[in-house]
Amino acid sequence: MASLFAKAKKAAPAKTTKAKEQKVRIPVEDPDFFEKVSKLEELQDTLKSAKAKADLISDELKGIAKDKWVELYEDNKKNPESVMIVQENAVGDTAQFMFVPTDKYITINEERAEELKDAYGDDIVDEKTTFSFDDTMIEKYGEILSELIENCDEIPTKDKEKIIKAQTAYTVAKGTIDKFLVYGEAAELMETVRPVVAIKNVEVIKG
Repeated sequence: MASLFAKAKKAAPAKTTKAKEQKVRIPVEDPDFFEKVSKLEELQDTLKSAKAKADLISDELKGIAKDKWVELYEDNKKNPESVMIVQENAVGDTAQFMFVPTDKYITINEERAEELKDAYGDDIVDEKTTFSFDDTMIEKYGEILSELIENCDEIPTKDKEKIIKAQTAYTVAKGTIDKFLVYGEAAELMETVRPVVAIKNVEVIKG
């Protein structure tokens, strides 16, 4: 019987590399074409500039909202979840947006995971390991592995350890945002685990 790995390899479609083609250039006669392209280029540049400014202001507003949210967390001794951040001006107009903290966090590596565990305990980190076959070992022992994987005397011990590869990912544990006060101060945890936050429904309501 042919190796299962050989069968899979035979059935797999071959990868092809497409040669880089020179794009065909087609002239057009539309009298407004040049103006439209020029205007679109200008608008796209404006959008890029506006987005950069919007991102900067958004980050500043998130910083303000985080501080107010943390104060409310500390006062109420629980996660306030989504809140409205508001300010009224002298003529009665209201500027507001919704501040949305999530139970999602920045990616961390093993070193950072260990630091968090040391500071706050093992529960603050989720650890997930995935396993995969090493391609070199599959090529070398494909016939044998298709018949038996475990307890094979034909594979040297030193190579058995290479057949399976493990990759471990670390994340701040789900639910951490609800337990800030268990681990310490809300302001400290907000900066330490850095939950993903967003602002929505930004508007000014005329009085």
